[in-house]
Amino acid sequence: MRLLVMLCCLLFPFFYLSITASATSWANPFVVYDGYIYVVEEEATEVKVEEKIGEVTAYSDMQQYEGNFSNVFEKGTDYYKLSGHPTTDMIAVEERKGVYRKAEREAAYTYRSEKNEASDSFLDKGEPVEQEDLALGTYLFLCFLIVLAGTIYLFQRKGT
Repeated sequence: MRLLVMLCCLLFPFFYLSITASATSWANPFVVYDGYIYVVEEEATEVKVEEKIGEVTAYSDMQQYEGNFSNVFEKGTDYYKLSGHPTTDMIAVEERKGVYRKAEREAAYTYRSEKNEASDSFLDKGEPVEQEDLALGTYLFLCFLIVLAGTIYLFQRKGT
């Protein structure tokens, strides 16, 4: 019985942590424009910009969103086309009036929200863990413990 209690105490945190959501972390400051991630340079530089091509539609340093999302710039921050560069390579992000930071295209932005993706996994959707998910995880953990306890009981009984 002591073994079962000790196993429960040791295993429960691992099961619980495996079904809880955590904040997203990123290696670089970025913006999303036209379905692609553009990594933003750390320092503002002198650049010549042309026309405005878009703006940040969602900001968060904790989770992902669709659209022109950024983990650095607030909603409403403008994007501009850089003179002499196609937007498929590089854009400019207006840090403040007349001050721009270059952003170089890195990769496709593959995030899809729950309403746009037919996936059953909350981890794939990028959505927070729902109460039903926690209840299911707890139920499965309890089933595991019952099976483990029954197995231990049968082995102990056979051994005596």
